[in-house]
Parts: sequence; C-alpha cells; structure tokens
Amino acid sequence: MRPLKAMELLAVWEHGLNQTLLERVLALLTAACPEIDSEAINGLSIGERDARLLQLREWMFGSRIVNTARCPRCTERVEWENRIADIRIQPSPITPSPAEFSLNVEDYGLRFRLPTSMDITAVMNAPRGDSTPQDLLKCCIVSARYADEACDPGSLPEDVLAALGCRIEELDPQAEIRIELTCPQCAHRWNVLFDIAGFLWAEINHWAERTLRTVHKLASAYGWSERDILNLSPVRRQLYLGLINQ
Repeated sequence: MRPLKAMELLAVWEHGLNQTLLERVLALLTAACPEIDSEAINGLSIGERDARLLQLREWMFGSRIVNTARCPRCTERVEWENRIADIRIQPSPITPSPAEFSLNVEDYGLRFRLPTSMDITAVMNAPRGDSTPQDLLKCCIVSARYADEACDPGSLPEDVLAALGCRIEELDPQAEIRIELTCPQCAHRWNVLFDIAGFLWAEINHWAERTLRTVHKLASAYGWSERDILNLSPVRRQLYLGLINQ
C-alpha cells in the first residue's frame, strides 16, 4: 500500500464522479494497493477496508480529523476532533483476517466469514422492501448445522443471528467506529457512527475542486501543463499562487 500522487488521486476522483460511494472507495484502494488485485480488495472485510482508508487519509490529509454532528435532542451543531491514532483499532501493517471462523450457539454450529463490501452491495441491491438487517449476516454464513445436521442458514433463529452479529463485531472491530459526544448546549450525551468512507471522499472532493482551481490559475499565468503543476509540491504551488496575487 502506498500514498497516491496528485495526478493519480485526481484520476480516481474524476472516474468516481458517476459512481456510488462504495465503488469510489474500492477504486481508491485499488489504486493505492497495487500489490493486491481488485478481487482481493473487494473481498476485504469492512474493518480491513476501513483500516486502509484511515491510513490513506493520514497520508493525504494528516492525522487530525475534525467533523460535526447534530445533537439529537436540541439539534445544536457539535464539532468534534480526533486523531487517526484514537480511532485506529487494527494495527499497521494491516494483515488480512482468516478466511473463515466458527461459532457454536446452543445446538447450532456455524462456519462464517466477515462481511465484505460485496456483501453490502448485494444487500443494498436486493428488491426494495425485501432486505432486512439480518440479510448481511446471512450472506456471511458459509455453513450451518443444528444437532449435527445441516440446516438452512436462512431459517436460523433471531438469537443465533444476534450472537453471530456480536461475534463479527468482536472479530472486525474497525468496521464500526462510534464517537461519544456531549452537546455543549443541553449536555446530552450520545454516540455517533463515524464513516471513514464518506468522510474521506468528501475531503477528496473538496481537495480536487481546490486543486483544479489552482491548476487553472497557474496554467493561465505561466502556461504550464497540468502535469507540470501537479508535480510541484503543495507548498510550491501556494507560493506561486501568492506571486500571482501580488
């Protein structure tokens, strides 16, 4: 895995303009992980995927994260700040999880894997109104047995599926990061889910728009090509912009 150069990041951003968020982040990781093929990227667990997105974010925009949320009680806008190290659970270097795990609940024996981006896509693309929260769990069941007899994973009791969900959370903790917040207005405390995929792509979008404006100004002033401008360090680009504005 490696950080992306400005030209590479702009290419991923441009290609992702008409894609879903999931397609965008998978393309981003495919570009940043040339040692892993796209099929393996798609097969990463959600936690493994997000751990890599956190690493990319730190390389591209630094370790400090500033985000906002609305208080669910009084709707006050709350700004919160963390560092990547505070929310990084999976250590670096990031190692893939085992392919399968086992779980015994009451008289049920399950073989399962961790959810992947493709599982999320399959559930999201299910006919409207037919998908349930348990469908993602069912996608991950490799085999199920009851009293040593094979059984249908689709007919498992809710308490068995709940136990499976808890076990998956334990095995892939990076997949769901929650930040505890306190409203300065009404003192209400609650947890907010932090989605690194959406957060990072929003930052990339802002960065790309700023970068294109910079390229336009420098190309108009100096006649340089886009490649020449993007090969400059961000500091030098800003210095040249300052000279134009003098």
